[in-house]
This record gives sequence, C-alpha cells and structure tokens, in this order.
Amino acid sequence: MKAVYISTLLALSFATLTNAYAAESTLSVTCKGNDVGAEVLVNGKFKGECPVDVLVPEGRLNLKVQKEVDASTVRLFEQEIRIGDNVTKTVNVVLGAPQPKVGKPHAQDLTRDEMKKGSVLSITCRTDEMNADVYVDGTHRGTCPVDVRVSEGTSKLRVQKKVDAFNERIFEQEVRVGDGVVKNIVVQLDVLQPNTAIQQAKPEQAEVKTGKFQDCKYCPEMVVIPAGSFDMGSPDHEAGRNVDEGPVHRVTLPSFAMSETEVTRAQFAVFVHETKHDLGDCWAVNEYGWINPAGRSSDLAVEVSLDNRPVSCVNWFDAQAYVQWLAKKTGKTYRLPTESEWEYAARAGTTTARYWGDDVGQNNANCSDCVHKWDAATNPWEGEQASPVASFKPNAFGLYDMLGNVWEWTEDTYHSNYKGAPADGSAWVQKTAGNERIVGRVIRGGSFKNHSLFMRSAFRMGIEPIKRYDYRFGIRVVRSLP
Repeated sequence: MKAVYISTLLALSFATLTNAYAAESTLSVTCKGNDVGAEVLVNGKFKGECPVDVLVPEGRLNLKVQKEVDASTVRLFEQEIRIGDNVTKTVNVVLGAPQPKVGKPHAQDLTRDEMKKGSVLSITCRTDEMNADVYVDGTHRGTCPVDVRVSEGTSKLRVQKKVDAFNERIFEQEVRVGDGVVKNIVVQLDVLQPNTAIQQAKPEQAEVKTGKFQDCKYCPEMVVIPAGSFDMGSPDHEAGRNVDEGPVHRVTLPSFAMSETEVTRAQFAVFVHETKHDLGDCWAVNEYGWINPAGRSSDLAVEVSLDNRPVSCVNWFDAQAYVQWLAKKTGKTYRLPTESEWEYAARAGTTTARYWGDDVGQNNANCSDCVHKWDAATNPWEGEQASPVASFKPNAFGLYDMLGNVWEWTEDTYHSNYKGAPADGSAWVQKTAGNERIVGRVIRGGSFKNHSLFMRSAFRMGIEPIKRYDYRFGIRVVRSLP
C-alpha cells in the first residue's frame, strides 16, 4: 500500500512539474531589422521581446507586437491566431507605420503577482564554448548548454569560461522575459580579458621608484622612465615612412617603468613551469639548428646556452598571461606597454628615425641588413638569429634592443592612422563582439629577420593576437607607477 502511495505522489509531482510549463503548443514570434526587441503580448500579457518562443494553450489567442517610436507614438502588429494542440506556429512580424499610443498596459504595468510567474532561458553555446559557467542574477545555474527557470521580468545573464589561471572569456546580457516564455539565447563569448579576481585586486600602496629595480628574483629588471611629452609618429620626409605613422601628434605621459631588456627565455621559463602555460607549436631555433618544438615548455628549461636570448614564438595572449602572472606574483601592476609608451621609451628624447640617428650604421642593433657579429656570414647558424639581450648599446633611458632583435607586443589594437588617438599615453583599443573580425594588436621595434626600414622608432604593424609567427615575436613589459 505504501509503494502505491509513493508511486502516486511521484506521478503527481511529475504532473505538477510538467504543468509548470502548462502550455502544449509553441507560438514562435520572429522579427527582423529594426523590429527586433519589440514587446510581444499574448492575450494582453507581456511575454518577452521579439524574437521569442511562447508556450500557449490550444485555441484562439490575440497576438500583439509593439515597439515605441517616441513618447507619443508606437508601431504595431496585431493578429488573432488559432492554434492546435502540440504544434509550433511561426509568426513573422512586420510592424506597421507609427501611430498614436493607446492606454493599454505595458510590461512595467504588470502586477507583482504576475511578475512571479515562471519562464525559461534556454542557453546554448558553440562547440568550443561548451561547459562555460552560467550565472543568472549572480547565482551559478549550471554549465552551457542549460535551461534555466527564471521569474518573469528582467534578469542579468553572465556566461564565462576560464582560459587559464589569469584569463577568461565572457558573455553578458540583460534579458527581459514574460510569463510562460522559452527565451532562446545563443552565447558567443567575447575576447580574452583578465579574470574577475585579478580585476578586483587591491590597488598597490604608494611608493617611489627611481633608477632600476627588480620586484622578484626572476622578474625582469625594470628601468624608471621619466614623465614627459613627445611628438608621436614620423615626419613626411623620413625614409621608409608609412601613412599609418601620422599625423604626428603631441602625447604627454606620466612616469612608468619598463623592462631594461626584452623578456629572456630564462625569465619566461619560470612562468611556464609554474603555470603549465600551453605554448603550442612554433618553429624556433635552438643550439642544434632549426626545430619544431612540440614541447616548447621543456625546451625552455634545458637549453641553458640560450637562456639569455629573448623569448620568442609568443603571441599576444601568451604575453598577457605572462604579465598577469607577474602582477599576481608581485602584487604590482605589470602589463604590456601602450603604443605611445613604447615609442616614447624607444625615442628616449630623440626625433631621428632611430635612437642613435637616422642611418642604420653598424653594430647598433640586430636586423637582417645590419652588420654585426650575429649575422649569418660570421657564425655557423642557419640564417640570422636573435642575439643575447643587451648585446648592443642602450638608448638614453638605459633600455636595450628597443629596435631590432625581436618584435615586441603592445596593448593597443591597430588603427590605420593616428586620427583620434589618445594624447595621454593610454592604450587605444577597439572593442569587438560576436562575429566581428578580431582586431590586430600592434607590434613594434622590428626583428633580426626583418629589414632596417622596419626598425624605426615610428614603424608599427598590426598582427592577429593569436599569431605566434615563428621565432620573431617577443615581449617587453611595463609596470605602472603610483
């Protein structure tokens, strides 16, 4: 008898759960263009914003879709619909011409009891974004894909997926739903950004830095760059000048610290082994010649003879992970340089094409047509190679290899000219979302594999941030100062 009673209770519970979604049919309301986001009302009750799927009972119902034009006019679509049992009825809405508003209630006029009725957010993700964490109004509700029961009204949806110890990709949207609605949301996570814990880190206490300093044993040695102003870009008469190097504009910067050299293999190896950061595949050079290091993490550890060379084969995301590791390790604000910080530091008060003058000269830097001991003609390596850091004279700020050796990533996204560029030294970043093309990040300084025309203080290039681009891309870091 007890078993029968329990079975009956289970059946009733299941029936109650099923009835939470009450309706047996679906009214799929779709809109296009400017009509997207219009309010959808069924039998006078707000059900969500178009496009939306609404669960409805069998029979006749009144559909009304409306979108406000201004305070006194609205565009409308109204239709009486007859729907059968367990079917999906699609209605393609085209709103009419603007007309005066009438005094019927909008969603904000619904009573508190009506707002308590239930709806469903059906959240789906692309294949590479599966298992992202889903939060509704700050509460974790599962991983994508997932159906989440919500109250009628407005909810804040956040979907996030951890990339590594320092970065995550995020989707955020405010969603407004009516009673008895299944609201489908296809999530596309945004570009990589620092995770919430790092963003909420406490600001560092005030300190005064001068000269050179090092925040930890394996941290890069930093040089304090004085505050100042300079003319960013190149004049029309400079040899090799490109149109994206203008117009020349005045930039004023506060003091900051920049690494004395490019980040070395030895310094980067500590980060890789502590975090198990995945460096992927990239053609690179080692003491035996050219290799394709499938396991580049171990490669960094064993080639002691190369540990004072700049780390290379790193993309913008690798560079971001490294500076965020430094920030977490030291409690200081490490980051990539902005484009204007980089050029200000490279010029070190000069206005010539290069910080030693307009001409390339000899033994000033490492490039494909520079004459120096790292050239292929005077060593047994196959082709040119990166030289150990600080192999050439520094600039007036005490920075080595600001031109040549390896390209250096900056924080900025690429713009085709400087029209509208910030004048305060901050990063100039174009945001992307959804299916928009990824904007290239700016690299600076040239490399040992490139011609000296690339090796000018004003030369700039935009590269996809995901590109590791073989053995030419490296890192130089900056630390903000109070």
